[in-house]
This record gives sequence, C-alpha cells and structure tokens, in this order.
Amino acid sequence: MVEAGQMALLISVVVAGYAAVASFLGATRRVPELVASGRYGLYTVPVLLFVATAALVYAFVGNDFTVRYVAENSSLAMPKAYTWVALYAGNAGSLLFLAIVFSTLAVAAVLSMRHRLPYTAPYATGIMALVLTFFLAVMLTLANPLERLAVSPLDGQGINPLLVHFGMFIHPPLQMAGLISVAVPFSIAMGALLAGRGGRDEWVGLGRTWGMISWLIMTTGLLLGSWWAYTILGWGGYWAWDPVENSALMPWLAMTAFVHSIMVQKRRGMFRMWNMVLIIVAFTLAQLGMFINRGGPVPSVHSFAQSTMGWLFLFFMAFTLLGSLAAFIWRSGTLKSRESLDSMLSREAVFLMQNVLFLAVAFVTLWGTVFPIFSEVVEGSTLTVGRPFFDRVNGPLLLLLILLMGVGPLLPWRRAKARTVIRSLRFPVSAGVAVGIGLVAAGIRQPVAVVAFSTCATVVVGILHEWLRGTSSRHRKGESYPLAFGRLLAGNRPRYGGYVVHLGIIMLAVGAIASSFYSVQRDFALNPGDRASLGDYSFQYLGTQTSTYADRDETVAEFQVFKGDSYLGVMRPFRAFYPGFRISAARGAIRSTPIEDFYIVPSDLDREGPAVFRVLINPLVWWMWASGPIIALGVLLALSPQRQPAPSTLRVPSRLRPAGA
Repeated sequence: MVEAGQMALLISVVVAGYAAVASFLGATRRVPELVASGRYGLYTVPVLLFVATAALVYAFVGNDFTVRYVAENSSLAMPKAYTWVALYAGNAGSLLFLAIVFSTLAVAAVLSMRHRLPYTAPYATGIMALVLTFFLAVMLTLANPLERLAVSPLDGQGINPLLVHFGMFIHPPLQMAGLISVAVPFSIAMGALLAGRGGRDEWVGLGRTWGMISWLIMTTGLLLGSWWAYTILGWGGYWAWDPVENSALMPWLAMTAFVHSIMVQKRRGMFRMWNMVLIIVAFTLAQLGMFINRGGPVPSVHSFAQSTMGWLFLFFMAFTLLGSLAAFIWRSGTLKSRESLDSMLSREAVFLMQNVLFLAVAFVTLWGTVFPIFSEVVEGSTLTVGRPFFDRVNGPLLLLLILLMGVGPLLPWRRAKARTVIRSLRFPVSAGVAVGIGLVAAGIRQPVAVVAFSTCATVVVGILHEWLRGTSSRHRKGESYPLAFGRLLAGNRPRYGGYVVHLGIIMLAVGAIASSFYSVQRDFALNPGDRASLGDYSFQYLGTQTSTYADRDETVAEFQVFKGDSYLGVMRPFRAFYPGFRISAARGAIRSTPIEDFYIVPSDLDREGPAVFRVLINPLVWWMWASGPIIALGVLLALSPQRQPAPSTLRVPSRLRPAGA
C-alpha cells in the first residue's frame, strides 16, 4: 500500500506539471485540445493524492514504523483517533494535506469558471497547477511522507502531547487550508489579467465568491486557534502576537480588504488596479505565512524545524510576486476604471479608507514579526517585539476600522450631501454616545474602553436601525414582521449578509475589548483545605490526585467553587508530565458564561509545600467564540444565490417580438 502511495505521489507531480504547461501553451497558442488536456490532467491530481493519503493513513493505523513519518509522529500508546491529527502534525504530512486540499479547491474552481470565464479559465488553471506542482515537488524531494526507514524501530516517537486535543482536529486543517485557499482567487484574478480581461469585470463575481470562501476559512481557523490557545495551553489568554499567529492574521487582513473592495468594482467598475494589488499582496502574505510555518528565521513555538525547506517557500514567494507584478505592469493598460471617485462622502470612499487601514495593520504586524531578523543582522542580537507594541499601534487602527465598518454601509454610492450623512448617522451616533455615558455612570472609567464600547454600539445600532426601517417599510405593504424581515434579507443578500458578518465582528471585538481591559488575575499558593477568593468568586482547594498513563503522569487538582452564596460545582485543572518528550503541559479548568469566564490553571503542583495556581476572571470572552457561527451565517447568506424574477414576469413589447411570436 505504501508503494502504491509513493507511485501516486510521483505521478501526481508529473501530471500537475503537465497541466500547468498544457494550460499555458493551449491558452497562448489558442489550442482548445491542449487546454482541455491540461484541465483533465488537473482533475486527476486529487484522485492520485487521495491514494497517497490513504496509504499514509493505512501505515498509521497499522503502526508501520518502517515509514519514517509514521515513526516520527505516532506510537503504540497514541489513541487511534489521533491518526488524522498525526497525518498533518509533522512537516511532510502537512504538505500532503495542503496538496490534497488545494488540488480539490482548484478542481472546484476550474469547474466553476470553465463556462463562465472561457478566456480566463486556462490561465487560472495553469497558475493553480503551477502552485500545486511546487508543493508536490518539494514534498517528493525533501519531505516525502511515505519514505521508508532502513531499520524499523519497535515503537514510534508519537506526536507532541500539546497536540492531543480536540482542537487539533479542526484548527490546523482550517488554518492551513485558509492560507493555501488564497491561491484560488489569486489565480482567477491573475488569469483574467494574463488573458487581457482584467478590465472587463467578468471575473469579479467568481473572484468575490472564492475570495469570501477563502476569507471564511481563514476567519474560522483564526478563531479556533484563539479558542484552542485559551482552553488547552493553560495561560489564560487567546492571542499573543506570536509570529505564526501573525502569519495567519496578515493575509486575513489583506483578504478582508479585497472582499470589500471588489464589491466596489462589481457595483461601479472602480478600483480595478487596486484590487489586483490587494490580491497579489494577500497571496504574498499567505506564502510568507507558509514560509514562517516551515521553520523560517523568525522564532516561533509553532513552526516546523525545517529551515532549508522554509527558504524554498521564500524563493517561490519571490518568484510569484515578481511574476505577478510583471503581469500587472504588462496589462496595466487594460485595468483603467470606467468611473472615478466622485466624493469622499460616499460608500466607495469609506471602502477605500478601510482598505488602507487594513493594509496598515497588516504591515505593522509584518514589521513587528520580522523585526528580530533585522535586529540580528544590524546589532548582532535578536530583539523580539511583544504584545505592548502591537496593542499600542494596531489598537487605534482597528478601532477606526470598526467605526468605518458602521459608517460605510449607511452612506450612498457616488456622492452624499452633508445633510444626508448627518441624518443617516444621527440615530446610531446618538445611541453610541448614550452607551458611553451609561458606561461612565456604571463605573467604567478607562477612556479607551469607553470609546471602544461606544463605537461598537454605534455600529450595532446602525445595523439594527437599517433592518428596522426596511422591515417596517415592507410591513406597511401588508407583510407580517417575520415575513418582511426574511424577505428583506433575501432581497439583497450580499448587503444584509455583510451586516450579519459585521454583527459577528462586533461580538468578537466586544469580547476582546472587555477581556483586554478588565481581565483580573492573581496567583495563589494553597495547601489542601485552604480557601481563597477573587472578585465575587470563592474557592476551596481540596487536593490532588495523580494517575500514571503509558505516556504521561497526570496530576489533577480539585476545587469547590462558589459565586456569592451560589455553589458552582467542582473544577479540575490538571498538569501532566510526558517523560518521552521531557515536557510538562497544564490544562486550565474554565467555567464560561456570557458574562465572564472563571479560569483556574495550575502553575506548580510538583514542589514540596503549597501548590501554586493562577486564577483569572475574563469578562465577555464567551462572545468571541459565539461570533464564529454568526460570521459563518453571514458569509453563507452573502454567497447564497439571489432569486431571479420568473421568466413569465418579464414582458417584451409586442413591437420587439419576432414575427410569429
């Protein structure tokens, strides 16, 4: 079975390379048969990679330690359920996972554009096949997941114990899929550019669709990564501005700008050059993320230790960036917009300002991420940039973005009069000011927090006011309120789906603001039977129980927890030691409500004397995790097909009808 997988990998790289060459040659020389041959070649790659993946899974399930990757990422003690996790826990397996995901997305993209974009599709197919060829060639030559060992060990090393968590089933796959998925809208845009169709806007619909799909995958991956860090890593936080975290955030910011800006091109034929620049930047940042993940020179606890391979990804990033810029310059004459910006008081002007801010946050994050490299080159010592820098610089930019997110949809296209703007913003701004006054009266004194919460309230009230106006207008025509609201959403799905996404983003922002400004934490040294309190919570340390497993020694602490006079139950944080890896891992116990999280994590259970625990109260964190389904729902609504008028309702004047009709 392993040999069949090896053969499938070898054939896949040959077929993908052929698909790239055939697609480009067929498009440039206008040979439809060659284009079709390249397309059918690309269709076979996912099948071949499925065979290779099945072979690797078979080796894992059968504990075939003659396969190097299995020996490095599995063991007899590892639960069989984590075979899927082990599949992409290491460098070689993650490349195979990226390849099969991207080949599947590429086939779906080609099928979606084959008839709608006949001129663009061959070039886009060639670009996606080229990207796929690179991944497969690197995997086959430098990180073959099916490589055999000369001598088979009796047992494998197993995966990092920190990866043995439910989150590993969903976060890493989505994060990796999100980064590579950016190549799909990039290929569509570059395909239109190479075909000389960039200025015709025919590619914009599919570019927006695939851009939003990519954005949703990345958003979900980022949220799940934050949730995983919060629940499994035992430090009480969810975002540390680590280089690998930043490497996923940067392309997300660029793609957020792209999916907003392309709506302006779809609506008004503007920002054609700008949108090409945005998708080039997004794909470049996604490749940079993969470079950092592959053990680039930026220090991170998450990256794979394969520096040679990392530099190959950097070279390929430079190749695609230079090639994209060359195509952009070559075809720039075809990208002239048919409209210009009429006024700074317009929806498209706000979108442009948002785009600039998104890129500003992305490049601030990029600078903070790569600064250790420059410090080492210039000063000979590695200086890292910590959370205070990112919070201080990016915080105000993100707050301004939230404000523009609420203002933009309330403005008309083209041009707005000052009187119209004041009338549109009067109610939301008044509500935001009222919320700010209420927060101050309630004892919240930090100015930045008050302004941030007031801004979020302004955005929410603006959305709800728009929905109320539209629903009331339909209700006056005889529709019930539920029916009116449902038809309002269905009548303009991109717009109202965007509103739902914005509500999800506000939920996320509220949780981040509250937990950043008002989280409370304290360390306690406790003996069994001791009682302590923090805020409204009191808790009694009952003691510990130690259990020995095949791969670890696990010490579980027990607490009885009260809030006021209410008994909340027993909470059990634990700490485990893994002798094979010589590492310890802590797991916090969390009681989560929409108001706040009560969080206990053990710091030291092994020493003689009192055990040490860190106890935190994190307000409104629950809203961050609840925002994920809301955001996904909004994207699905925005992407759902718009209902078209029935043919019978379209009447053609009799004088225009063909004779005899």
